[in-house]
Amino acid sequence: MLFSTKVLDAQANARLKVIASFLCMLILSSCRGAKVGSEQAALQASSQAASSTEKASLNPSQLTPLIVGISPYQDIAQIMNYKKLGLEDKYGVKLEMVTLGWDDIPPAVASNGRTVDIAFGSLVEWLSKKHNLNTNGDDPVLFIHPAYVFRGGGFISFNKEMPELTKENINDPVTVKKFLSYKFGIQKNNQSEMMIYSLARKVGIAPKDLHTVDTNLNDSLLACEQGSLDASFAGLTQRTEALKRHGRIVLTMDTLGLADITGFICKKSTFDSRRKQIESLIRIWFDCSNYVTSDLDHHSDTTLAYLKANASTQYTLKEFKEALTQEYFPKSLSEAQKEIIASDGKYSIPRISKDVGQYLVEVKTVKEPPQPPTIIHLDPLLK
Repeated sequence: MLFSTKVLDAQANARLKVIASFLCMLILSSCRGAKVGSEQAALQASSQAASSTEKASLNPSQLTPLIVGISPYQDIAQIMNYKKLGLEDKYGVKLEMVTLGWDDIPPAVASNGRTVDIAFGSLVEWLSKKHNLNTNGDDPVLFIHPAYVFRGGGFISFNKEMPELTKENINDPVTVKKFLSYKFGIQKNNQSEMMIYSLARKVGIAPKDLHTVDTNLNDSLLACEQGSLDASFAGLTQRTEALKRHGRIVLTMDTLGLADITGFICKKSTFDSRRKQIESLIRIWFDCSNYVTSDLDHHSDTTLAYLKANASTQYTLKEFKEALTQEYFPKSLSEAQKEIIASDGKYSIPRISKDVGQYLVEVKTVKEPPQPPTIIHLDPLLK
């Protein structure tokens, strides 16, 4: 790594301070008969101070960047405020954001290449794909900490004949069976498939009798609009786009009492080697999210500018505010611990992991349910 003249001067001065301290201690020792042990302790303290001076002289621009994979969605995009808020300097980390499609995130993290060091990923998807992502047992992909809760996904339709499932009719077998007789666009092994299969199980329909097509979110939306699919699963971006095009929401995660947790995923080797920077990233996320959600009318410009440049859906401020109402953003590490990480939390990771594991066993994706993730602990009082 190349250092600037200013940094080299700072390092030289720090080392001169060590030498000067050492010489002073020798003189004092000869004059006062100080013990050798005292000299060594003082020298060690002086060396540590010099080391701290050298570290302080390094600014984030001189650090190896932590490469973060993000998808251009209204929730994740809040993190783009990190530069505006000066959070790299606050936490002593250099970040580099790489925009990827949602479906490309898990393989990018799992690859042995240099695509990304860490990324935002779905807990449900991580549990569902854990056995495929972690073929190398010595260096698995980890889900290390939650960021927010996604509860706004659902199925949209442009077919006027398709019934809408609500909390009032979700337990009516006749309506549910009619709903399930249509053709659905889903993503294999994620919450979209879980929603359809859980409905089918309630009314005694076997998974093999469902009409589903495995396709990505954007292609599914297009196929639905063109009529080759009757309904397609939609995240908030696709949901907003479908409503703009006069589509309907026919089933939501909230109606089924389901939720997914988005958090941080990375390889074990990356976490072990860059834990300090990763912990800083997690703190930066909470700072950014709090900044945006504390005043959406005045703090959304950076997020909306990123979405305008990178997202398929162009949000107005009103649409952006509406989309965020479908999600839960904990305001602090302590709140995330209480509501998401704890076993008795409203959106408990252990409970959701158990439900997903049972589903994966039932549909024979795995023989044994995957273990819940081990969440790292961050001191909520440390800044």
